[in-house]
Amino acid sequence: MPKRTFFRLDEDKRERVIRSAIEEFRANGYENAKIGTIAKNANIANGSIYQYFNDKRELFMYCVNWTIENFMRELDRQAPLAGLDLMEYIQSGVTERMAYWKQEPDLARFAHDLSIGAIGFPAGEENPAPAMYGAHIPKLIANGRKWGTIRDDVDNWLLEAAVRGIVRETEEMVYLKAEAADFSLSPEQMEENAALLRTINDILTNGLLRKGDKTD
Repeated sequence: MPKRTFFRLDEDKRERVIRSAIEEFRANGYENAKIGTIAKNANIANGSIYQYFNDKRELFMYCVNWTIENFMRELDRQAPLAGLDLMEYIQSGVTERMAYWKQEPDLARFAHDLSIGAIGFPAGEENPAPAMYGAHIPKLIANGRKWGTIRDDVDNWLLEAAVRGIVRETEEMVYLKAEAADFSLSPEQMEENAALLRTINDILTNGLLRKGDKTD
């Protein structure tokens, strides 16, 4: 947790410090990140960082949680989870992610690297990203059950495991395509992604078997 002095800064300066730290951590990893570089890029005195945080570990963990919370808050603002079921989330939620990635490419890259475990953590600290990013899955399943769009004869654990895998792989595929285009997808690429999402929804809704195939 940052020191009180950090929260006494104006919002712009606080964000400048955090964004500078995120840039340094993503570029060089936790172990090799330099406090001096963070301070320089934030346009503050080198020693000021230690007036706001006890050490590099505390600054890093604050950046991690700030990034995840910022990301999830923005997505829920654009496509509130309370009003979505699984199918709608895959279609509109991933689309909203693409808009966010274009708006915040540096945060998008840091959030992505956290989600796949590509950034090393200080000894004794766990990466909260996988759990936090998947926290919305039970809500989407509950919405689907309530509205009758998800079958109710399958165990919640099994459903969550299947959905997490589908959502994770779908988002990873869409992310990599967007990053390759520097998050500025052409209309044709956007439609290609939209078609992919429609296909995934169709598979979830109608299954993998061809019409007329039998399972017995």
